[in-house]
Amino acid sequence: MNDVGGDPAGPVDKSQHAVEDWELLTDAITIVLDRKGLKTTDEHRRTIEGLSRYRELAYYERWAAATERLLIEKGVLTEKEIDRRVEKLKRVWSEE
Repeated sequence: MNDVGGDPAGPVDKSQHAVEDWELLTDAITIVLDRKGLKTTDEHRRTIEGLSRYRELAYYERWAAATERLLIEKGVLTEKEIDRRVEKLKRVWSEE
């Protein structure tokens, strides 16, 4: 069992899957942001646990969503800047 801020959150999914590129990228981005002092682990955890869709998201989906929210919250990026970049990456990756 795991918990979300002390509330029961159901069983831990221990199924394995191959790590996808976007998951590695998400992990790398969070490490860089930590090392650059742009966020802390505690801030990231607080934001993850505050996600309205927490229970619907997979592990790294939570990390990506929380990182986006933190960057917006801290004024590092705007939602529009992130959305524009996401659309650009989708176009590039669809061409590959």
